[in-house]
Amino acid sequence: MGFVLSNSGANLQKIFVVSVCATFILSSIAQLLPEYEVQVLQRIFSGLQFNYRVNISRSSCVEASAGLNRTFVADRIYSSVVCNCSFINNTTVSVCHVTSIQMQRLNLAGTLPLEFANLSHLQEIDLSRNYLNGSIPSAFGQLPLVKLALRGNRISGTIPAEIGDITTLKELVLEDNLLQGNLPTNLGSLINLERLLLTANNFNGTIPVTFGNLRNLTDFRVDGNKISGQIPDFIGNWTNIRRL
Repeated sequence: MGFVLSNSGANLQKIFVVSVCATFILSSIAQLLPEYEVQVLQRIFSGLQFNYRVNISRSSCVEASAGLNRTFVADRIYSSVVCNCSFINNTTVSVCHVTSIQMQRLNLAGTLPLEFANLSHLQEIDLSRNYLNGSIPSAFGQLPLVKLALRGNRISGTIPAEIGDITTLKELVLEDNLLQGNLPTNLGSLINLERLLLTANNFNGTIPVTFGNLRNLTDFRVDGNKISGQIPDFIGNWTNIRRL
């Protein structure tokens, strides 16, 4: 069986089944999720205290009725796990990898699992509007993320400097948490970053001068913190900014 979501107590208004696997599909070629990713996903769901029934197998990405590639929406709840099945190994077998995990407003109450870092093709993590606690693992800096969104949780500690190593990152959304400390200067290395949302945390210190390198920013929010100092002159170099 594949990825199954069930919640007998929920009033589900809409269920959309969306297939987003790559179109490289031949009947003679198997499309399988690596066994290690199956195990990693199981540990992630356990660590997040995901309260829906979940069955994951190597064929979960391509099962039409109960596979991983499903989007379920109800009462602003959003859950989607996306695979890409266009990878080919040296035996001409089409290999699937998980590229996106989105679980919003699902009352997740665990900590951020370190195991996310073992999904080496993961481009998107969105766990917004839950009750997650603990800190952001520094190992997330190893991932080719385009989006990391943890808005509206109970995440604490500091932003790991290693997050600044994710040069592919376009969205870093950490507002409405319990994060603290200085803003890492290494975030100035995120030259592709377009959205940096840090509102309503406990950050202090000043805005690092390295943030002047973030010339692709369109949306920057840092209000609701204990940031001090003058408004930096380099903000004038953010020519794409639309919201500040």
